[in-house]
Amino acid sequence: MLTEGMLGMPRFVLLDRDGVINQRIVGSYVTCWEKFIFLPGALEGLRLLTEKNYHVTVVSNQAGVGKGLMTADDLQEITRKFVKEVDAQGGRIRSVYYCTHRAEDDCPCRKPKPGLLLKAQAEHHFTFEDTFLIGDSESDLLAAQAVGCPAIMVSNAPPASFDKLPHAPQVTVPGLLAAAAYLVNKKGCYNPSERGGSWV
Repeated sequence: MLTEGMLGMPRFVLLDRDGVINQRIVGSYVTCWEKFIFLPGALEGLRLLTEKNYHVTVVSNQAGVGKGLMTADDLQEITRKFVKEVDAQGGRIRSVYYCTHRAEDDCPCRKPKPGLLLKAQAEHHFTFEDTFLIGDSESDLLAAQAVGCPAIMVSNAPPASFDKLPHAPQVTVPGLLAAAAYLVNKKGCYNPSERGGSWV
C-alpha cells in the first residue's frame, strides 16, 4: 500500500509546546515573550521536520490564561513571535491549538483528554495511527493513547521509567532534534524495535 510519505504528500506531527519546543517553567507559566526560551536543538528539529515535509501542529495546555496570570492576547503574542522565529530558522509551524482552561474546569480539550488532538484531526484530516505526538509528560501519552496516536517522549529519564506504562511511548529521546531524527530515519542511533526504545 502506498503511504502519504511515499507519494510525497505531507505528513503531520503533533507537538506539545513547553518542555518540547521551549523551556518549561516548573510551577509556573511562560507568560511573556521574554520568558520563552527555545530548548537546545528545538529549532533544528523543527527545520528538519519541515524539510522532510512534515506539517507541524502544536497542541498545548496553557492554563496560565484561565488562572489570570496572562491574557489571551499575551498568549497570542508569544505564539506569533515563536512561530516567526521558527520560520526565520527554516522551520514552519502549520497550526497551534491551545486549551486555556484550568484542570478543575474539566475541559474536554485539556490533556490528558484528547479534545485538542481531535480538533486538529477534524481540521487537517490526518490519520492518528500515522501521526506521532511528541510530548514531555504523562498527560501527553494519555491523550495520544486515547486516539490511537503513537507517542515520542522527550525526557532525560531512563526509558524504563515509561516502559511499563500501558500508554508507554514508542521511544524516549532527550530533545526535539532527536525526536525529529527518529521520525525521519526510524533507524541509526535508535533502537526502536521494542516499545520504549531509546536514543543511544
